[in-house]
Amino acid sequence: MEIRLLAYSIVILGSINLLRMAIFLIGSDIYSLLQAKRKKKLIKYLPKISVVIPAYNEKGTILRAMRSVLGNNYPRKLLELVVVDDGSIDGTAKIVESFIKSILPNSIEHINLLVQKNSGKAAALNNGIKRFCTGELIMCLDADSFLDKKAIRNAVSYFADSKVAALSANIKIIKRRGLLNLVQIYEYLICYQMKRAESLLNCEYIVGGIGSIFRRSILDKVNYYDTNTVTEDIDLTMKILQLGNRENKVLYGSDVVAYTGSVLSIKDLLKQRYRWKWGRSQTFFKNLNMFFSPERKFSKTLSWFYLPFAIYGDMAYVIEPILLGYILAISIYYQNFISIISAWAVISIYVLINIFAEDTLTLKEKIKLSIGAPFMYVLFYILNFAEYVALLKAVKNLSSLKESLNENKCEWIPVERPYGISTKISEAA
Repeated sequence: MEIRLLAYSIVILGSINLLRMAIFLIGSDIYSLLQAKRKKKLIKYLPKISVVIPAYNEKGTILRAMRSVLGNNYPRKLLELVVVDDGSIDGTAKIVESFIKSILPNSIEHINLLVQKNSGKAAALNNGIKRFCTGELIMCLDADSFLDKKAIRNAVSYFADSKVAALSANIKIIKRRGLLNLVQIYEYLICYQMKRAESLLNCEYIVGGIGSIFRRSILDKVNYYDTNTVTEDIDLTMKILQLGNRENKVLYGSDVVAYTGSVLSIKDLLKQRYRWKWGRSQTFFKNLNMFFSPERKFSKTLSWFYLPFAIYGDMAYVIEPILLGYILAISIYYQNFISIISAWAVISIYVLINIFAEDTLTLKEKIKLSIGAPFMYVLFYILNFAEYVALLKAVKNLSSLKESLNENKCEWIPVERPYGISTKISEAA
């Protein structure tokens, strides 16, 4: 009976995953067609935009981030930059001050530096926005990341639609040596391809911190970032969605490209993935009313499909090692590896489709990435391990979930980054 139950579970979960992959692939293609159509009808919309860079001990990358903003092809008089140093002890503020002094005599750049005592990333963003930002649009950029030269202009174009409240950027991992870096390059590529379908179906619920853009009036309405979760970006997105995502759309901009460094070690990967899992759990708990909500202001794809599916995904993840172990055991016992080969083929093809569907890559880059596609079925288990451990830790701490929201926990959780790698914009882009 138990064996039969395992077999049925494998068939059901496998079918659900195949259906999910098909939906995302079809949705991604439709998104691309609509993007091409949208660009043909673009109207001239050039509002003032403020870019905020919160920083804590980022002396190795802060100038790269600032230069990427100032180097964007957006009218200088409509662009302002705000750097918030959140109590750094490595001299980040001095580096920023020196840079500002070096360019201001020969430039009309509007740049401000705010130095505050260490209060956390959310507080740094809130202070920077409230005290210095005067733009109609607000972009937030992590100090260890940087923008493509066309990112700002491309991002702004989406807001010509008055219903657009927030926009998620297309984040790419900076290339460097190392297996862990390679796996994350493929992971981000696939995950951000999926966002195309999420945007199309109006069920996007995560506007990541890197290159995120918001309408200032919306930020005023939701009272900016909360400081009681460890993932302030997911939390803010859900606050915006609470206004109703039919009239306040949260979209993904595939042509709004930003770059960030990969996590360098398994230890830091575990730390990162736990923060993501726990922060999402906190945010979901705060917004339980959105799950299966009958309110018309929420799209059914969000409240009845995608949010519940996120919980289902975690539940399925818990039993995945058991099912995988069963498949391996049966395959070895009967000397029949068709199931494993089929799974490998499906994942390899899925990775290849996502690679060639990414329109921000050159043909040469796509060919290079396609060489590694067949190995990703195995290599993705590095990430699966980290996700699984993070999930178990989050589940273990669920009893303290409600209590955790009474604390100011939106603190910096630093991980080692590849400083000094591809620091020139042209070199990494």
